[in-house]
Amino acid sequence: MKLALMLGYSGGKLQLPMEQIKLAEALGYHSVWTAEAYGS
Repeated sequence: MKLALMLGYSGGKLQLPMEQIKLAEALGYHSVWTAEAYGS
């Protein structure tokens, strides 16, 4: 089984929670997903 981290929608200005992403990577998570808002 592969684990993934789901991030919420970041709005008009992209903001990534890098500490959370790095921790997930260190724990062996497979991928990071985020919401898409076409045209924002």
